[in-house]
This record gives sequence, C-alpha cells and structure tokens, in this order.
Amino acid sequence: MILKTKKQKIFLIAAFICLACTGLSAQKSKLKDSTPEQRAKMQTEWMTTKLNLNASQTQQISALNLQYARKNEPIIQSNSSKLSKFRKLKALQKEKSNMLSQILSEEQYKKYEDIKDQMIQNIKNKRK
Repeated sequence: MILKTKKQKIFLIAAFICLACTGLSAQKSKLKDSTPEQRAKMQTEWMTTKLNLNASQTQQISALNLQYARKNEPIIQSNSSKLSKFRKLKALQKEKSNMLSQILSEEQYKKYEDIKDQMIQNIKNKRK
C-alpha cells in the first residue's frame, strides 16, 4: 500500500515537471496528446504572466522551454516505468532550473520556485 502511494506521488511530481508550471488543470492525457511546441508555448505564456517577464526574458524563456519540451518528449512517450521517467524528467528539470536562474532575476526565480513548490504541495494534498 505504501509503495503504491509512493509511486502515485512520483508520477504526480513527474507530471508536474513535464508541465513545468503550465497549471494544475492540465490532465495527463493532454500532456501525452500535446506537442512539445504546444507545451513550451503554454509554459512561456504562464511564466510571462506570473513572473512579469520583460521582452528579452520572454524570448530566452521561450527558447529554453521549447528546448526542454523537446528533450522531455521521448521520455513522456516512452514505455519506461513511471519511476524511470520520473528520474529522467527530474534530471532535466534540474538542468532547466539552473538555466532559468541565469535568465530570471533573483526575485523572479524565488517566485517561480515558490509557485512550483506550492503546486507540488497541492498535488500531494489532492491525492491524500
């Protein structure tokens, strides 16, 4: 029972990483059915609104989101185990976060991390 719960949490966190802040309303099927370009566009729009990005940041973030959406695509579509997918996606998300910290101001990056943490917490709370 505990193992099943851990797997569910791992899957939920992996789904969040794939969405990278596109919002909780996106469903798992939408994730698999959307293209990397669509996911990157949603992420960029979300980040532009929530983090008050300037034009230069928006352009850089858009390119970064597209780059990582394309890197995530084979992992999302693979038949690997949820744990395997989670580990791969988590590593890519860590890389992306490092890049984001170079583009965003300290205040914007802190806000991004706070929102991301809150979304993960909301997912965990909904699954209890």
